[in-house]
Amino acid sequence: MRLLGGVWLLIIAVVVLAGAPQNNPDLEVPVVVGLMALAVAGTALTFLAAKRRFLGRTSYVVFDSAITLALATGGWIAGHQDFIVGGYPASLLFVVAFATTFRVTVLVGLAGTLVMGYLHIAMGLAATRTFGSLQYVIVAAVVGWAFEKLREREIMRLVAEDERAEAERSLAAEQHKSARLQERSMIARQLHDSVLQTLRLISTSAEDPGEVRYLARVQERDLRRTINEYQSPFEDSFRARLLDARAEVEDRYRVEIEQVVKDDAEMNDGLRAVVSAAAEAMNNAARHSGVASIDLFAEIRDGQIRVHVRDRGNGFNPDMAAGTGIRESIRERMAAVGGNAEIKSAPGRGTEVRLVVPLT
Repeated sequence: MRLLGGVWLLIIAVVVLAGAPQNNPDLEVPVVVGLMALAVAGTALTFLAAKRRFLGRTSYVVFDSAITLALATGGWIAGHQDFIVGGYPASLLFVVAFATTFRVTVLVGLAGTLVMGYLHIAMGLAATRTFGSLQYVIVAAVVGWAFEKLREREIMRLVAEDERAEAERSLAAEQHKSARLQERSMIARQLHDSVLQTLRLISTSAEDPGEVRYLARVQERDLRRTINEYQSPFEDSFRARLLDARAEVEDRYRVEIEQVVKDDAEMNDGLRAVVSAAAEAMNNAARHSGVASIDLFAEIRDGQIRVHVRDRGNGFNPDMAAGTGIRESIRERMAAVGGNAEIKSAPGRGTEVRLVVPLT
C-alpha cells in the first residue's frame, strides 16, 4: 500500500506539472519537483525497509511519518491542494498498523484527520472535502484491527509450533528411553542365555580341560559377535555374517579359527558370495588340513573386500584338485560377482585361499 501511495503521488505531480502554469498560476514548480524527489526517496526507503526487515521499527515509523507530513504541508505551500489528499497519507496507516498496536494506529489516524481537516479549512475548500478527512480514522480503525488479528493469529501459530515441537521432543525422549530399555532387556536375555548357560556347562565339565577350553572359546566368540553387532552401523553386517560362518565351522569340526576382521560393510550380492566362499574354504581346511587351528583375515582396501583363509596343514596340488568344493563353491561363485579366487597350496605346506571382490 505504501508503494502504491508513492506511485499515486508521482502521477499527480507529473499531471500537475504538465499543465503548469496555465491551470494554476500560483503553482510553485520547484516545490512540486522537490516533493516528487521526496516521494521517490520515501518509496525507495519503504522498499528497502521491507527487504532489510526494519519496516516494523519505531524509528522507521517516525521517519516515514515525517516524510508524509512534509509532503502534505509541501503541497499546501506549492499551491497544489491535491497533494494532501488520497492514497499516500492513508497508506502511512498501514506502516503504523504493521509496526504498532490498534490503539496507536487509531490515534495516528485521528491525528491525520485533524491535520487534513485543518489544511482543508485553511485553504477554504468545500465542507464536503473537509468532512472527507474522516477517512483516515476509518482506514486506521479497519487496518489496525486487521493487523491486530493477524498478529494474534501469528502468536497462536508460534505457540502451536512451540507446543508441537515440545511434544515431538517429549515423544523422541520417550522413544529413546523405550529403545534403551528394550536394548538393556535384550542384553540381559543374551547374557542369561549365553554367558550364564556356558558358565553352568563349564562348572559341570570341570574335569575335562578340553571341553572347558572349548566352551570358554565359544562363549568368547559369541560375546565378540554381540559386541560387533552393537558397534556396527550396518543393519546387515558383513563382519557379523562372516563370523557366523566361522562359528558354524568351529562348532561342526571343533577347530579353532583365529580371526582378524578389520573392516565392515553393508551386505550385498558380492559380499554374500565372499562369505559363502570363505565358509567353504574354512570347511575344507577343517576337514582336510589335519590341523586344529585356521586363520581368517578380512579387510577393505582400495575399494575391494579381501578375505584370506589359511591353514598350515597337509596342503594339496590345486591343479590336480577337481572337487566341486573348489571349483563351484569358491572359484565360480566369486567369478559370478566379478570377483577373484586365488588358491595357493602345496603338499605339506598348507593352504591359503585369497578372495577378492569389488565393494559396490
